[in-house]
Amino acid sequence: MNNSITLLILVVAFAVGYLFYSQSIQPAQLPIDSPPVAGKDDLAMFKDLTIDFSILDDTRFRSLRVSGESPVKPGVTGKRDLFAPF
Repeated sequence: MNNSITLLILVVAFAVGYLFYSQSIQPAQLPIDSPPVAGKDDLAMFKDLTIDFSILDDTRFRSLRVSGESPVKPGVTGKRDLFAPF
């Protein structure tokens, strides 16, 4: 008789715990704000954009030289075995 009461209390405790746990947990819901609506098209401000390429004709730009390999040839880098003791 004593074992059956203990078993009954244990089963009821698990049932109440399960019901409490399953009812109280809800997925996190973050508020999602709507994106701000601009009064005008953001790309429209670049409609009259002009680029001054005269800097490419400057003597300082023309005196620049490439040093090293171009294009760069990739070599063997890193270790073959990351867990090697050396």
